[in-house]
Amino acid sequence: MLKIACIPAFNEENVISDVIQRCKLHVDKVIVCDDGSTDKTSEVVTKAGATLLQHKQNYGKGEAMKTLFAHAKKIGADVMVTIDGDGQFLPEEIPKIIAPIIENGVDIVIGYRFDDSEEMPSYRKIGNKMLDKFTNLASDLPFRDTQGGFRSYSKKATETIKITTNGFGVDSEILIDASKKGLRIVEEKVTVIYDTGNSTSTKGPISHSAEVVVSLLENIALNHPLRYLGIPGLFLMGIGVFFGINVLVTFNEIRYFSIPYTLISMSTIMMGIILFLMSIVLFSISATARRKH
Repeated sequence: MLKIACIPAFNEENVISDVIQRCKLHVDKVIVCDDGSTDKTSEVVTKAGATLLQHKQNYGKGEAMKTLFAHAKKIGADVMVTIDGDGQFLPEEIPKIIAPIIENGVDIVIGYRFDDSEEMPSYRKIGNKMLDKFTNLASDLPFRDTQGGFRSYSKKATETIKITTNGFGVDSEILIDASKKGLRIVEEKVTVIYDTGNSTSTKGPISHSAEVVVSLLENIALNHPLRYLGIPGLFLMGIGVFFGINVLVTFNEIRYFSIPYTLISMSTIMMGIILFLMSIVLFSISATARRKH
């Protein structure tokens, strides 16, 4: 059974060698995708004895994950572990996170971080919970931690999952795609270290969250267009009709024409029609894509 550890990395020269060496104790191969680092990450990776996959420029975590998934598929890996290169997760917990795949035939194991979350900065805790809610709207599955980078994947998962986003929305997109394809997903408690002595994020919390939210909104619109666009569209049209009737009744009774109510009626009806038509178009696109698969 071929077990590999895959690390997406960007400017991690200070800590990635230690992460690689500790991963080596629990897997057969360590593969690092250097996503256009401007420091000596690539040199350090090579010296540490890991397989180096290199992007000439920084495309984003999603692109690094595409490269790693493609490599895992190419070499026929039976189990693929993804772990961040910043030292927040413990490679010593790799056996625990791959056990459900080997022993129970699970397809994806999510490293769950939040049972002992006292050390997590409050802004990160709130932001992650918000992103979890958005992800679960898109996937209809009750995951408690959708943003962690410590996961394991079966061979079926690496061959089945399709990644399209380039940025940080990839962690959510993977779960959404996997749930649509009926893959078995479980969570396993893992340890996380927030104070590693080094920077553990390449983006600020606001830009990171915004990037993920945009990606999730795209997925929600495509996966559930009638629920999240069609129904609100009908609701807005109903409000518009209500105000329109009120305008007509008032004019018929006292010959007073309400411009504010007329504007409300017209704008809500127009917005409702636009949302409803968008939902129909997106539903057709989604249905066509499902038939092709």
